[in-house]
Amino acid sequence: MEILKIGASLEEWREVALRLTNERLESVCDEVGLECPPRLSEAMRYALLAPGKRFRPLLVFLGAGATGGVFSNARLEDTLLAACAIEMIHTYSLIHDDLPSMDDDDLRRGRPTCHKKFDEATAILAGDALQTLAFETILKITPSRATRCGRILSRAAGAFGMVGGQMDDVAFREEARRPILPLGILHGLFEDLSREFQEVRSNVLLNSSFDVDLVPLESMQDRKTGALIAAALMMGATVGDATEEQIFRLGLFGQYLGLMFQITDDLLDATSTVEEMGKQVQKDDDKGKITWPARLGLEPSRRYVQTLRELAIAETPGELFANREALSQLLDYVCERKK
Repeated sequence: MEILKIGASLEEWREVALRLTNERLESVCDEVGLECPPRLSEAMRYALLAPGKRFRPLLVFLGAGATGGVFSNARLEDTLLAACAIEMIHTYSLIHDDLPSMDDDDLRRGRPTCHKKFDEATAILAGDALQTLAFETILKITPSRATRCGRILSRAAGAFGMVGGQMDDVAFREEARRPILPLGILHGLFEDLSREFQEVRSNVLLNSSFDVDLVPLESMQDRKTGALIAAALMMGATVGDATEEQIFRLGLFGQYLGLMFQITDDLLDATSTVEEMGKQVQKDDDKGKITWPARLGLEPSRRYVQTLRELAIAETPGELFANREALSQLLDYVCERKK
């Protein structure tokens, strides 16, 4: 089944990814409701089906289609499974991030946060359930692809990635150093990719930091935000049967994209309203957290986003990525997003 052709626009990819992912998540929530305690299933449904961009599922679709080719029924099914799994992980992280012991937020996507709608215990359990459901979903992917996808997601979501980044956000470490997510996520699985190539591309990232004093901030955000973004693209490339070089480069692309996303998020938090964002704004400054506008100012932060855009483009040469245009449009979307 060919759902999108080479040259399709980002908006065409977004429409397909949003529609198919939402339909599948609805079905998953219906199945969960048949077997688990009603209040738990209600909380899971409330959080998972909340209005949202489905940004990470879109990245899975883009990764799966980045090298061209046709979406067979099996490839489409694996893409959908990977997209749903990463959205479950993302949603669980938002539930826990909003808790009083973490960021203590009352509003998410224009609605009360999960612990406000239900209660703290139910919210914690809903997050736990979505995390385990994500890995149950990964195991349904075609076996030849499932192992790599599982390793990508578990590494990105856990102590080396998102959870580690959340810990650094809670207790900021000035000595933190940036991770190289593709190497960390898939250590030992790039058997056909030379160590020299990996080191050259990784050193470009390590030398791209805005300033040595900002490396700890970049490290935290590489893990907290960038890890799942990189993982989404890499999982998509995996189910799209991409080469090791393509998967590795998309991981680095995702790492630059993740930092772009977080910087623009900080900029929006500093300049937007609650009505525009659908969540509390300027809360990081109120809590004394370290943000890009606070460290650099608004205009230098915007310039750094453009620098990261160029670094990301360099990881997707046209001879390797048939759908490079959609990836370029994705970078423009992040640079220009309003919420």
